[in-house]
Amino acid sequence: MQSPPPNRTPTRARPRAGGFTLVELLVTLVVLALLISLGVPAFAGLLRQWRLDAAADAFAGDMRLARSTATRVSRNVEVCVQNGNGGCGAQTNWARGWLVFIDLNADHQLNAGDTVVAQRGPQSGIASMTYSGPAANRLSFRPNGTLNSSKGLTMSLLAAGTAGEGRTVTLNAIGRSYVSKTP
Repeated sequence: MQSPPPNRTPTRARPRAGGFTLVELLVTLVVLALLISLGVPAFAGLLRQWRLDAAADAFAGDMRLARSTATRVSRNVEVCVQNGNGGCGAQTNWARGWLVFIDLNADHQLNAGDTVVAQRGPQSGIASMTYSGPAANRLSFRPNGTLNSSKGLTMSLLAAGTAGEGRTVTLNAIGRSYVSKTP
């Protein structure tokens, strides 16, 4: 058996250090940045659709509430655009919010004796919520649950920041509500 020369010591292989190299870390960060840049616009569109769906469903749900309340209490139930001070306003953009109340004296106005059944605040991400009708800032359900309009109405919701993406809430003459996507 030979021994190593006296001036040289045997060398051992150094174990490889664990972890990532700088190049591996930079490649990972570049791939992550690309995935995020592709995903953010898709997520923004998804968020816009969720807001539209939420606003349309809230409006349709409050119409069902107004209709059932009218039949339950045998009185007119009004739904109006909120003016920001807890009352009805003259504005026609329902995205500001709305009130549902039992109209005890049938004057189509929120008075001191009327009972507020539901109140919705401004709808986030909604540019406009409008309908064309005899009084575009309010609607009424009769004591039998029918809409105070012989033809019904269609509420159009448009998302903020888009051209045409929206939802439609249709109320037929008997007061039933339906939500659909705007083509």
